[in-house]
Amino acid sequence: MPADLQRDLPILLVGVDHRCAELELRERVSYDQAASEELLVRLIAKSEIKEALLLSTCNRTEIYLRPENEDTAFQLALDLVFLAKAPEISEEGRFYVKRGEEAARHLLSVAAGLESMVLGEPEILGQVKQAANMADALSSTGAVLRRLVRSAIAAGGRARRETAIAEGPVSFGYSAVELANNIFVELAGRSILMLGAGETATAVSRSLLERGATEIRVANRSAERARRFCEEFPEATSLPFEDRMDALIDADLVVAATSAPEAILTRDDLARAMHKRRNRPLLIVDLGVPRDVDPRAGELPNLFLHNVDSLNELIQHTLRKRKAAIPAVSRILDEEIERFGIWFGSLAAAPVVALLHRRAEQIRRQELASLRHRFPESLHEDLETLTKSIVRKVLHHPSSRLRETVDAENLEQLAAVRDLFQLDDEA
Repeated sequence: MPADLQRDLPILLVGVDHRCAELELRERVSYDQAASEELLVRLIAKSEIKEALLLSTCNRTEIYLRPENEDTAFQLALDLVFLAKAPEISEEGRFYVKRGEEAARHLLSVAAGLESMVLGEPEILGQVKQAANMADALSSTGAVLRRLVRSAIAAGGRARRETAIAEGPVSFGYSAVELANNIFVELAGRSILMLGAGETATAVSRSLLERGATEIRVANRSAERARRFCEEFPEATSLPFEDRMDALIDADLVVAATSAPEAILTRDDLARAMHKRRNRPLLIVDLGVPRDVDPRAGELPNLFLHNVDSLNELIQHTLRKRKAAIPAVSRILDEEIERFGIWFGSLAAAPVVALLHRRAEQIRRQELASLRHRFPESLHEDLETLTKSIVRKVLHHPSSRLRETVDAENLEQLAAVRDLFQLDDEA
């Protein structure tokens, strides 16, 4: 993007994310849908702000503006979006400000997953789309921010299709999904036994259900906690903890995530279960610390046992692959931000192109009016169509070239066109 265009690009970003603010602070400046809509309406009502887009997730709150007056717009954004809820954000290093091309590229980088707490996480692209849809519904965005969001969504989609930035599991839940997919064709219809109903079991269950699981049975020593688990996941059913051995016979995947001080599944327990299963494959993911499953059980035929260390190794392998994809993603961002810059530069040509077409249409009508009487009335409609087509074809190439080549560094081309076709008289 040309240097002058970088300076002239009218985009302002004020934001807070996981790098500069702790969770408690981010929670205070987080906006649900109703609050987001109210805030956007208040911002766009200010004469200093032409366009506004709010992106609020668990890890970031960012306001993108097309300002009429940048200094005033910045202070309004800081006050209304952040300081009204958390005055301490005014302290140095608690928020960031980006302008012009830097602000535009940041949104593309966010959509591509480069700014996420977990590199390449997939949810952020959907969140950018949701933010754009909300802004569209409220008419808080105009041509510039709408086009920027399109560029961001294109960059995020390309990054995920063309690179490894979002491939592989980066959590225990998705690691369990990955392991299950290596053994079973799909999770749908597979019987899942969850031993434990705490935070880890909840997170893993959510990942399994998001990826197609349809049947989860949970066994937990606390019946109350098991009940709350089933309330959160209507797909789940609970069973007494002492019935876990019988449940092993039908299970395809077992996730053990308890706080028991010793193994709750011994090698002998699992040997008996595998015999009754006729050695049908069983995947066990042991997330307990201390371990919930006797590690010697991994020696049994057709029993696939993984623990926290092996899942961490899988996650680290994924993260290394994702980090290796960063240069390729950056090249995609370069291409998309260049396209956005070309589009923005073409805005300078749009009024002149419109005047050029208006001038040509004026001449066409005048000449046709003076000559129409020489032709039979039956040909008048054909003459109208013919002359319009000639004007359109003659102007097509010069109009396209002006839109493609004119930017903040060569505005003299527009002045030359104005002079050649006497367009100032038409302005």
